[in-house]
Amino acid sequence: MKCLARLLATFTLITTLAHAEAQLDQSTIDAGKVHEVCMTLTEGQNLVYFFKSSKTMNFNIHYHEGETVNFPVEEYPTDMASDVFTATVEHGYCMMWTNQNENAVELEVRYEVQQDFSKTQLGGLTSSRAIPILYE
Repeated sequence: MKCLARLLATFTLITTLAHAEAQLDQSTIDAGKVHEVCMTLTEGQNLVYFFKSSKTMNFNIHYHEGETVNFPVEEYPTDMASDVFTATVEHGYCMMWTNQNENAVELEVRYEVQQDFSKTQLGGLTSSRAIPILYE
């Protein structure tokens, strides 16, 4: 049941990423190396993302303030994820994968930055959710 829920959530997010503005990043990450995908987000903007890798790696979303590294999404091991991250402050954010495996790992990432739809009026109604728009 848990596997079915994960597949359904992944399918929903992938379908959401079906629009032309979605970005694709495909990489081979050597053993012991990291890979980052970075972008600037304003307060309230959403980063909608899906990724899969050939092996489990550590993933996080972080940003730097001087010498301090802040982790709004704490590092965790995974080989696939789909989610919507909402920036709480304007900053340059990075999704980061760390390959702790003994061999190289293939990674495919699809992502899109969306405006803050919680402040958008839609026909007199205020939306409180990101409107999904991701890839094929």
